[in-house]
Amino acid sequence: MSHLPFTLLAYLFNALAVLTNKFLLNKTIPDPLIYVFYISLVSLLAILALPFTKIPSLEVWSLASSSTILWTSGAYFMFKALKIGQVSRVIPVIGTLIPLVLLVFASQTNMVSSLQALAVLLLILGMVFLTITDWQGNFKFRELLFEVLSAGFFAVSYIILRQAYQGSDFFSVIVWSRLILLPLGLIILLIPHLRRKIITSQGPKINFLSKPGLIFLGGQISGTTSELLLLFSISLANPALVNSLQGTQYIFLLALSLILAKKYPAIFEEKLTIKTLLPKSLGIILIGVGLYLLVYRWRFAPNSLL
Repeated sequence: MSHLPFTLLAYLFNALAVLTNKFLLNKTIPDPLIYVFYISLVSLLAILALPFTKIPSLEVWSLASSSTILWTSGAYFMFKALKIGQVSRVIPVIGTLIPLVLLVFASQTNMVSSLQALAVLLLILGMVFLTITDWQGNFKFRELLFEVLSAGFFAVSYIILRQAYQGSDFFSVIVWSRLILLPLGLIILLIPHLRRKIITSQGPKINFLSKPGLIFLGGQISGTTSELLLLFSISLANPALVNSLQGTQYIFLLALSLILAKKYPAIFEEKLTIKTLLPKSLGIILIGVGLYLLVYRWRFAPNSLL
């Protein structure tokens, strides 16, 4: 089974999640810890799914749980970077660094062919050209540090998760790996100064019945769906190949931003001039060629882990 349809759908949902975060960032961004808390809260659903899973070995559970902790740390540092820098720069920088780290690892372990490595490099270059005109504004060292930390945690989490998949089925690994986040949510609620970041005397800081609250929920649902699809793709293919397709997310972002710019021009303004159109067009072409190479590879070697 090819991972491509699931990966592309994952990045479509991730584009929707990024747009909702961009809307909130232009209004009022909650403390990054709030995002981590609600990520851990969603893990309560894993308890309901336990009866339908196989109990993994201690080694598989340890690998899966470590991957979840690392991924959550990556998400935390990503939101820390978003508080300092611009969405249009932070997300592409992290998105470029993750597949680079994974490609280096895969190359060292001979986990990708030369054709696949070429496709990954083309996809990464396409992502850079597609977003390079948005890499603007004051660039602070702390932002870069958070971006590097975020990308590193994400990349290592995917590598470890791929190893966990070798010992059990996808559904069991995902469900059992999420249980490790439940104590994290409890710790946040028990420590007074952390609890105040989440809950005030008037109640939760995010009012889910308000417009920003509904947007936040929509973004979390889109982000969760995206992550599940992405994790399933990693169960089918090398993480370097899956993450290298992140450039398609920016094509989705470009198209959706053009649509939303009509209603929210101040937030989703997308200036398409000759100066910006040329690199974006080159980026789309490079991504198209990279996708073709991956599809070509799967067409003639369908049983390989593309």
